[in-house]
Amino acid sequence: MIDSLRVAKTANFHILKRQMSNAALDDLFRQVRASQPSASQNIFYHRRVQAGRARWSAISFLYDRSPSFLTEDAGIRERICGFILLIEYRDHLAILKSKLDLPAGFFTRYLGRVSAERVDRAVARQGAVFEKIRLRNMSVSKHVMRSKTFEADDLQNVVGPAGANRYVPQAYAVRSGTDHYSTTPSTGRIGQRSDRVDHLALVEYAKSVIDELVGGRAAPASFLRTLARAIDLASIGGTARPTSFAVDVAGFVDAIHVDREIRLVHEDSGRLTQLSKHEIDAALNELDRAFRVSGDGKRMDIFDGADSVGAIAINQARVALRDLQLPITAGIEVESTEYALGHDPNRISLRRYIDREDKFILLFDALSLAYIDGTLFRDEGFVDGGAALLRHLRSDPLLDGVTDEKGNFSTRKATFDADSTFGVIEASVADGDDVLVCDDLGDEWADYIGLNNSSSPPRITFYHAKHGPLSLGAGPFHISVSQAIKNLQRMSLPPESMEAKIRGWNNKYVSGSGVKTRIKRIVRGDADELMNEFAQVRLAPDAIRRVFIVTSSLSRGAVEEALKEVAAGQAPDPYFVQLYWLLMSILLGVYRNERTWIRDLSNLAGADHGVGIRNCDLAIPAVKARQPADC
Repeated sequence: MIDSLRVAKTANFHILKRQMSNAALDDLFRQVRASQPSASQNIFYHRRVQAGRARWSAISFLYDRSPSFLTEDAGIRERICGFILLIEYRDHLAILKSKLDLPAGFFTRYLGRVSAERVDRAVARQGAVFEKIRLRNMSVSKHVMRSKTFEADDLQNVVGPAGANRYVPQAYAVRSGTDHYSTTPSTGRIGQRSDRVDHLALVEYAKSVIDELVGGRAAPASFLRTLARAIDLASIGGTARPTSFAVDVAGFVDAIHVDREIRLVHEDSGRLTQLSKHEIDAALNELDRAFRVSGDGKRMDIFDGADSVGAIAINQARVALRDLQLPITAGIEVESTEYALGHDPNRISLRRYIDREDKFILLFDALSLAYIDGTLFRDEGFVDGGAALLRHLRSDPLLDGVTDEKGNFSTRKATFDADSTFGVIEASVADGDDVLVCDDLGDEWADYIGLNNSSSPPRITFYHAKHGPLSLGAGPFHISVSQAIKNLQRMSLPPESMEAKIRGWNNKYVSGSGVKTRIKRIVRGDADELMNEFAQVRLAPDAIRRVFIVTSSLSRGAVEEALKEVAAGQAPDPYFVQLYWLLMSILLGVYRNERTWIRDLSNLAGADHGVGIRNCDLAIPAVKARQPADC
């Protein structure tokens, strides 16, 4: 019956940590059958059949399970046919399977991971053309764009460095000659586009891939050099220490709600039950934060505030999550949806699942490093000692005197206080705008929206204002960043929204506490011409769209001093690491054109007051955008 097997050339490749034996293979297939109590007689069963220097093994059988759309109580069963094909070659193992799973203990005892670097060399060879790639942000902040996908006939022609900075490749597809390949390096999955083929052709395919994994020495395609590169964990050898830990919550959301690969369960009154959506949301919300990491040696503690809630262990090949004890998630377990509720023989705790699937991110005191999906990455864009960040910092001296975001309000008030962030935006930061309106509160797109139709090219600017005490942590920026990201889509100035917007701007400002002031929302520009002004800039094919985050909570001098200490070999504060990653991810990875203003006190930075963070890289489909003259 094995001669009738026909599947595509897609397999997961692993290193064999120890040699397989006939007895070990028999025991493995017995465990596979035991995981399905309703298993039929084998459709085929082959044990370590010789094929040149390779050996292959296979099993297939039928079993019953409840349909995914019916409860167990319905008593309805559907008949499923699954198979597993294992190919041993050159101390590696290729796994092809459908509807059957290998026990977790087998992976732990026999299999090791093929490094992402080796996968890249085997698949993304010199001359390969990238057609599709999925990227993951290197930040632990939940406010940045976590992932994005590009697809084109040749990505190297359409994706520039600014679109790829601070991102690591999670999966990609390439064209090499007439062949097409796809891979997910973190899992060792490698596929070749082909017709469905028989088992012997699959053996030859696995051998060819393993030969490339073992013998590949050439550097991968140049396109990958624009991304963060995978490096050996052992290569940092104690020179860098983790500072922040975060769970890949977005990955959990996909696995639970989108791909429906897993379910979360817990015991309730002695009975195993599946978590409701409300319970899942509560559990993921508990995990959706950045934890501090501290300690000496290979084992380091994970802290939530001052409380130790877990631990990691830094080994030669990988980082292991040894413990994670949080109130809501401590008793939660993970099951595969391939099995009926309560029947997954490989059900494991949430902590062990996070560890096994490498669903966490680590940041280090070396600012160029991040550990993602079980691989250590280095972004070469960070080796300049932080100059890339400082280049995006500019000053405005009026921010030195800011004492509040908006100031005080009264019914006789006609302007925002000069020592408020709002006042500084009107007086200085937005002084280049012909049109400036206050959009604060209500259906808020930004605190201020500015237009300049007289410049060439014209520009649209969203200003987000904040005030707070000086800090080198990421906390003060999270709200601003979240607000800015949420409203990026509004920068297209949708015409169906403009009439209501302009009607609201013609009213006087009412504070959040309800004080009706005399402050005009239209700061500059003719109220009767606003519709035409917004239409003109919206329809301009070369219009620049900018985002300013205006805040008094960061000092350029303090940032510069912290970066100098890092360059001198001192370990940075963990909170500064989070700040650095948040700003770099936002400025160079999420926004394609933005500016952020922050304060600098004279006693910290001498004559250089204030800070502005900007990114003048702008991409508009089918139009080559020009940069502002001062970029």
